[in-house]
Amino acid sequence: MALANDMTRLLNKIENRLGLKPLVPHLPEEVKKDKWADVITDDTIVTFSRYYPHKFPMIVNDETCDKLTENGVVYYYIKDEILLGSKLLGIMDIDWTDHTMNNASVGATSLGGGYYYPSFACPSATFESLLGLQMMADISSLYNRGIAIDFQYPNRFCLKGLGNTNYDLDSFTVILLVQHNNLSTISPTKMEIFESLAQADIAKFLYMNLRYYDGLETAYVNIDLKLSELQDEANRRENIIEEIQNSYVSTSNDNIPYIWTV
Repeated sequence: MALANDMTRLLNKIENRLGLKPLVPHLPEEVKKDKWADVITDDTIVTFSRYYPHKFPMIVNDETCDKLTENGVVYYYIKDEILLGSKLLGIMDIDWTDHTMNNASVGATSLGGGYYYPSFACPSATFESLLGLQMMADISSLYNRGIAIDFQYPNRFCLKGLGNTNYDLDSFTVILLVQHNNLSTISPTKMEIFESLAQADIAKFLYMNLRYYDGLETAYVNIDLKLSELQDEANRRENIIEEIQNSYVSTSNDNIPYIWTV
């Protein structure tokens, strides 16, 4: 119900912004207000997801992925039931911030001895533990060739390192990037640009269909729609897309990894 309400609020907002209240009750059946949600689902959300996808962690193991070796390369195939019908757009990276046993394979290979837990270790040995962790990280950095994900559409990936080295790990966590299924996964901080894109899509939908009725003479009335404002709003779509393109590779997009250096 909450999701339906969110879509209803968005449609009401677009109706108000476009000044369509007097026209909505008289719209032809194929472009009535209840059809606008399909435009947002099929056009707006799809376009928006390509720049600002929804991300969530997935533990890679036998329950989530099938593992096959092809030409000496170990590939992980994400099972369909894990995505629950969502469209997979890509894989962001290994979740290096996951310090649990879900990421045991990465922890063992990258640090050589697991992780340090401040709340788990003996308080009297905290200082020595930190020194030991730093020492292991320093030594590991001499030999660690790094791990990168090679994603291949639609649902498989492999782990590679320097010199095209292939890794075969039993348990690790990755960040999946998927298409939004509804408005609930879109951050409120990004809703302003999403609403602008949705408004342009609805305006284009209405203009492209209502233009065939403009100037039409019937036995009852001469239909003279004022479509110029809808056309102007529809033409804003390209500018909105350009704005998204200019801003999505920035710190405003939490799917873009940035490293701050001083």
